Amino acid sequence: MLQQRSSGILLHITSLPSAHGVGDLGPEAYRFADFLEAAKQTYWQILPLTPVDPGAGFSPYSSPSAFAGNILMISLEKLVDDNFLSPDFLDVFNEQPVQDVTISEAPTVSGDTVNPVLAGPLVLAPSTLHAAWIKKRPLLQLAAENFLANATIAQRSDYERFCAWQADWLDDYALFTTLQEETGEPFWLRWPAEIVRRDPIALAEQTVKLSHHIEIVKVTQYFFMKQWNELTAYCYERKIHLMGDIPIYVQFNSADVWANPTLFKLDENFQPLFVAGAPPDYFSEYGQRWGNPIYDWDEHERTGFAWWMRRLRHQMSLYSLTRLDHFLGFAVFWEIPASEPTAKVGEWVKAPIEAFMHAMHRQFVQLPIIAEDLGAKAADIQPFLRHYGIPGMRVIQFGFGKDLPTSTYAPHNHAENFVVYSGTHDNNTTLGWFRESDDEHRQRMSDYLGIEITEANVVDQICRLTMQSVARLSILPMQDVLNLDETGRMNTPGLGGRSWQWRLQPDQLTEEVSQKLVKLTRMTGRG
Repeated sequence: MLQQRSSGILLHITSLPSAHGVGDLGPEAYRFADFLEAAKQTYWQILPLTPVDPGAGFSPYSSPSAFAGNILMISLEKLVDDNFLSPDFLDVFNEQPVQDVTISEAPTVSGDTVNPVLAGPLVLAPSTLHAAWIKKRPLLQLAAENFLANATIAQRSDYERFCAWQADWLDDYALFTTLQEETGEPFWLRWPAEIVRRDPIALAEQTVKLSHHIEIVKVTQYFFMKQWNELTAYCYERKIHLMGDIPIYVQFNSADVWANPTLFKLDENFQPLFVAGAPPDYFSEYGQRWGNPIYDWDEHERTGFAWWMRRLRHQMSLYSLTRLDHFLGFAVFWEIPASEPTAKVGEWVKAPIEAFMHAMHRQFVQLPIIAEDLGAKAADIQPFLRHYGIPGMRVIQFGFGKDLPTSTYAPHNHAENFVVYSGTHDNNTTLGWFRESDDEHRQRMSDYLGIEITEANVVDQICRLTMQSVARLSILPMQDVLNLDETGRMNTPGLGGRSWQWRLQPDQLTEEVSQKLVKLTRMTGRG
């Protein structure tokens, strides 16, 4: 339960400025932490830290691991500072740019059978993220080689402790990633049958054969965790708390599914029987076909939700507060037959939320989590959230529909134990949202606020409403703080690789922006 009024900013690590293709855990992250301190903010909310996949449009919500870190976030400058990389290599991103790539054909798994999770055209990769993917990974591998060759006794000891503490996911992930590269086949269902079915002898042979490459993967994960821990320590010294995000589902082509196939609804050939998504709604008339495999909740419950408890424990070790994405899926989820091309055909299926939350409460006496309780069936989970004191979410942009008087998103219907947002990473920016609103919608906003709402004042008014809410925690996306239009949108659900590429510019963190936040924060009792 949230204990006091506070506020924060939503800005993903990859949205930070960087000379190396994607925001990272280097100098600009520390500069942003200083900005938050100066602006009297308490929370820095980010999106998932897990690895990204070019074939999934670099979405942080479609990862090949539920536990590993995104190595593209590793700061090259900090590797130079640690003497694992030469400063000369920092110029590599100033050379000829990498061209975008469009993958138009869906891969097949066996014969002519198309993997339903991977069906359809793969997306156009954003240029900066694709450049980072191509150019940065060889430098990280070189730094890892230098670490193995030159690490001090203390550094080596710290690395070995990391490997021991994280072995329950790190060993599988390192072998999975290595097999992808060594076989030249990114999709695990195409590997030799004995590896697909995880024959112990075959896995042991591969682990010995590929031991050096496996070690490189582990070192890069160590780099990520070391740099993350250094940043969080810096933030905590400044009383800035990190708020993370856990996607409910995992990607089919992941170390998690390969290592734990019994936890998912797969057929005898390890093909998904069903995939996850959302029915048609505010965001999409065809719904959202995410393509993630559906959990076999009976098996999870039989094991005491052991995999989930490990996942939660790992993620909670990274943050002060964690948002559980699509929390509705723990109670009821939209199950789509894997052969269906859209999310229109599917059905609501119940999940064992009562048993899951009881197990979670036994493991974690205090639950430092926020539930993303949005959507048409959110009422199904409200009794459980109230019982365990778990805060839900309210989004101001959703509050001005025809149901304004009774809408739970309208400010006058907010409650204290909630987190209120002007908009989320899935929404348009507030200015972009206003521009796409119809006249009736705009008039309701003007009537509610008692002044004429225009493009010139809408962002200030919505941010003010967000901060004035009775909800104890308010979060503003950085794009709204900067009054950006629709070109600053982070994600448009269903748009794939054309999302996730917005970047903050270094000159946008001005004293004027900071002081405006200070004034609003203090005025609303959140400082």
